[in-house]
Amino acid sequence: MSQPLVSVIVTSFNHKKYIEAALDSVYAQTWKNIDVIVVDDASTDGSQKVIRRYQKRRGFTFIERKTNYYDAPVKQGDKPIIEAMNMARGKYIAVVDSDDLILKDKLTRQVALMEQNPTATLCYGDIKLLGADGVIYPYSNYFASGDAFHQLLVSGNFTLYIGSLIRTTAFKSLERSHPDLVQEDWDMFLRLAKLGPFIADEQTVALYRRHDSNTWYRQDKSALMYRNRMMILDNWKNDPLWPQAMGLRWEAYLPGDALTEAEITTLLAERPQDALLHFLTFQYAVRNKERLLACQSLLQAISCCDVRLKILPQLYSMALKLSASPAMTKSLLQDMQRKLPNAASLACYQQAVLKLGKPNDEE
Repeated sequence: MSQPLVSVIVTSFNHKKYIEAALDSVYAQTWKNIDVIVVDDASTDGSQKVIRRYQKRRGFTFIERKTNYYDAPVKQGDKPIIEAMNMARGKYIAVVDSDDLILKDKLTRQVALMEQNPTATLCYGDIKLLGADGVIYPYSNYFASGDAFHQLLVSGNFTLYIGSLIRTTAFKSLERSHPDLVQEDWDMFLRLAKLGPFIADEQTVALYRRHDSNTWYRQDKSALMYRNRMMILDNWKNDPLWPQAMGLRWEAYLPGDALTEAEITTLLAERPQDALLHFLTFQYAVRNKERLLACQSLLQAISCCDVRLKILPQLYSMALKLSASPAMTKSLLQDMQRKLPNAASLACYQQAVLKLGKPNDEE
């Protein structure tokens, strides 16, 4: 088989300690027809010196950004990874973060699979976690070839750039993600899944390093993950699978301990129409015995909640229990009948009718 060119994108930011090992893993590939592009997003730890020294030996393309893309309040141009991917000349694109490693047969194995499946937009293999202690842990356990969109949208991302190989023509046909989206692999994979099938392979192909200076350990990780997940789901609100996907997000956050009150307040300033955030505020208000805030937040959650979500009748039911007057109960009932004119609202309706019959009952 002839060897089609593979463009390997190495993204760098403040990984001076790891960048050389990442590049070593790229150049140790058994697949030799590679086009390496390294992009550094204005590192402050001297990573650039290591990259330039390595470049003298290997002669790859180096994009040295002078200002950090994500520090800018208003994002200008392409994200570093997209800037580099746009320069790809290869038939396929592999992405390696500067603190991660790819195993020597990754490209050989994945190119063969993609060549055998010309309609596939992406191939992904098994990833292992490389802990700060040097111990290797399992990462993913979902492997399925074919239409991956349902699983990706509903259950979330099940692979990473480091474990994947992307068909360049598919990537170049995609609409770009939101400029403020920090972790965009899930978003890109969703878009790729809409274009064609994925190829899954259970062979381990990469090591994803987890250490104290990557996203996993960021102090704002919880808010960052929430923001990113919801921004991505917002893109697919018109998809028939969206209610199921959002319903699972509600289930994940309903225990109420994933976000702090301060994080919820910050996120609500950015997403004032986010029903889930209003409901999480309601939960904190109940715990803090702030009845007025609890009532206001719950009503706001109802107002913002999409009528396709199964949680909505339950929100009405909770609001009816909090209702302090027949007038409020009647208003809730009318709103419910307008939004939920079907069997799903029957139990809520019956409860409301009972409450209207007890005007002096202030539960």
